[in-house]
Amino acid sequence: MYKSALPILREVGVEPAGGMPKTSGALVFKQADGRNKALPLGQLLLGSFLKWHEKTQLLRFYAKLRKIDTAALQKVSLQTYLESELGSPRVRSAVLALVRVATYCNAPHLLSAGAVVEQLGQAQVMYVDGGWQSIVNRLAEQAQRAGATLIARSPVREICGSAPDMTVALKDGTLLSARHVISTAGPAETLGLLNPAPTPAEAALYERLTPVRAACLDLVVSGMPQPKTRFVLGADEPWYFSNHSSVSALSDHPGREVVHVMKYLPVSKESDAAQDERELEGFLDLIQPGWRSHVVQRRFLPRMLVSHAVVEASSGGFEGRPGPAVEGRPGLYVAGDWVGASGMLLNASLASAREAAQCIIAGKDTVKEGMHRGA
Repeated sequence: MYKSALPILREVGVEPAGGMPKTSGALVFKQADGRNKALPLGQLLLGSFLKWHEKTQLLRFYAKLRKIDTAALQKVSLQTYLESELGSPRVRSAVLALVRVATYCNAPHLLSAGAVVEQLGQAQVMYVDGGWQSIVNRLAEQAQRAGATLIARSPVREICGSAPDMTVALKDGTLLSARHVISTAGPAETLGLLNPAPTPAEAALYERLTPVRAACLDLVVSGMPQPKTRFVLGADEPWYFSNHSSVSALSDHPGREVVHVMKYLPVSKESDAAQDERELEGFLDLIQPGWRSHVVQRRFLPRMLVSHAVVEASSGGFEGRPGPAVEGRPGLYVAGDWVGASGMLLNASLASAREAAQCIIAGKDTVKEGMHRGA
């Protein structure tokens, strides 16, 4: 979790605990003979792998990151931008590895360069004690203290009406009356709940969104063969490895750690799940030889939904995403990682939820804009 998300959580009395990982790690590059080799991050600038002009390119790129006018790059694809800025394919591969870990997205031809630069400017990552569920539990506690009623395991069938007379129908037949509704389901799921169904024009803004997915191999281990190897990224392949237990508490068992291995999947393209799992196992063989004998439990998620939408250059980057107010549906709002102009992932989810709540509090039931126009 980026610590920039903390102010919104603090507004509702939630203060996640956790630790900050060290910036050390390694990048895996493919060598001339076709074999992969892990290179410590520090060696990129100090070693001989990169030539002098490549090191200069890398240093100049990161030196000017915070000075870039991101608004001018919202409609420029990341691929186009990097090819204009970085002549070396190896340097581009290194930068793309860091982009993937910051955005979880493996689609440089679609990604908005401006959105990516803003995301790379985020600082201070925190691994959360207890994982994401600890934040969910705390939010639920605070909601109940504020008087909210939580109804679990009751799927919604449809959302009808408009403010101030709205109805949420559950699949078990229960009808809930409301003045306003916020849907935190994904764009396709939200569209499927609306009664009457949205017009083609209303639905177009949501249907064009491209989801981001990853193949995830989660491990509970009793230590690892290379305990100092805690964070590794693939440069020429979209791989990720992290031992979050090195800085955060994820297990009640003192001798066990939680390790995450992941492949950032290409968007709008099917992937061979069995091959992806073998690929991740081979990645582990390279950086943690002998890891199998340490595994206590494993779980493979072949196509985990990471984010509901790529921040696409062709749509205008952040400014092209839907806003919280749903056009043509007074009283209906959406929130999630695909909504609003404030960042990506958790940051976008929290910011859009906050904005939706503020619109309701302010009585803005007649907002006509379907596109985000700023908080």
